[in-house]
Amino acid sequence: MIYFAFVHSHLSYGIEVYANTTSNHLSKLNVLNNRILRIVGLQKKTIKTHNNDLYKSYFTLPLQLLHQFNILLFMHNYVHHRNKLPVVLSTYFEENKVIHKYNTRQKDDFHIDAIKSEIGKRSIKYKGSKLWNDIPAELKEIQSLQSFKYKLKTYLLQSLT
Repeated sequence: MIYFAFVHSHLSYGIEVYANTTSNHLSKLNVLNNRILRIVGLQKKTIKTHNNDLYKSYFTLPLQLLHQFNILLFMHNYVHHRNKLPVVLSTYFEENKVIHKYNTRQKDDFHIDAIKSEIGKRSIKYKGSKLWNDIPAELKEIQSLQSFKYKLKTYLLQSLT
């Protein structure tokens, strides 16, 4: 797979940082990525094939979803493999059951502070907690990283319309 060797590896590197911006700033990179996927020699698809079909057939994600995917991988490591993360991150996120003692449906979710600024909503603490709280419970329970990656990518690809 030429795409994964030459393009995807470069897109994935540091995506947690550089894709944490508005879609307007990523539009040129998005268009370029779509053009590369559309190359007839690689996929044997017609020019009129929809971008989402290209991503699904390649089993890869657009930039914004790839950004979310990598943040959710970090959150998975935080939840299930915290001992592999640096010590400074061991208490970075708080669950709702630590904040209050009420037995609510969201007690096992991560606590999300009220943030009003757009810059604050781009922080890993806010975005990671929000993304993790929004995925289905059956995904949250998967402890194997490989299995989680596959099922999460499948879940995110289903969200493409």
